[in-house]
Amino acid sequence: MGLIVNADDFGKSSDINRAVCEAFDSGCITSTTLMANMPGAHEAYELADINGFTDKVGIHLNITEGMPLTSGIRSNPLICAPDGSFNQAFYHNTKYRLYMDEQSVEQIRDEFDAQISLFLELGFKTMHIDSHHHVHTNYPVYRALKQLSRKYGFEYIRLSRNLYKGGSLFNNTYKLIYNSSVRHLAADTSKYFGSYKDLLTYFSLDPLREGDRAKGRISGMERLFASGDVEIMVHPMYDENGVLKDTDIPMKEEQALLSVPVADKI
Repeated sequence: MGLIVNADDFGKSSDINRAVCEAFDSGCITSTTLMANMPGAHEAYELADINGFTDKVGIHLNITEGMPLTSGIRSNPLICAPDGSFNQAFYHNTKYRLYMDEQSVEQIRDEFDAQISLFLELGFKTMHIDSHHHVHTNYPVYRALKQLSRKYGFEYIRLSRNLYKGGSLFNNTYKLIYNSSVRHLAADTSKYFGSYKDLLTYFSLDPLREGDRAKGRISGMERLFASGDVEIMVHPMYDENGVLKDTDIPMKEEQALLSVPVADKI
């Protein structure tokens, strides 16, 4: 029971790799997840090994940025551009986020299989699964992931974002059904998932106001964390002045999240 603060996008670039390492060193995060198809993936393993956090790295499956590891998917215009790179076409079309043909599902499965295989070949072992742009929460993509569950024995799969208030009836119903399925597919998962901004807005605070962010560190979050495991995603990076940020919030402001007991997930 407690809190997971996961840094997405490890391996995306050398700058992101350095930011993730600093976030670990400064106590801002408890884990990270690797983009195995991106240019910094091999460097990411070397840094994780040197800094002693290889056991805190899961995989950030990706079919929306960079180049695929497999060739078959590159000819699919729903997923890749003419040059073979991921194009996000399906991601911006509600129809294809709910339905894709069997060949597309198989191509996604094969790409995920290749990314997980490379992740393991690099030397990582933890089967904590999440994805870039949350693509695994789209039904056809989830079907592809599900086909790999027996092969790899997933330990943890990230939920669809549910740390918020409001939302449409359709979205809320889909999330309930999806998250229930995830809990049956993986050995473990959290009860709540969202970003740091989601966490603040859940408590009716404005994440863009520094004063509200300060209130958020003391405003009853302990009760939420005590109700079940909570995963917060962050995206460590440097601004133009070299300050470590979670996209646009200084990560030093988020360190207080880890004053609560931390779930030892990965």
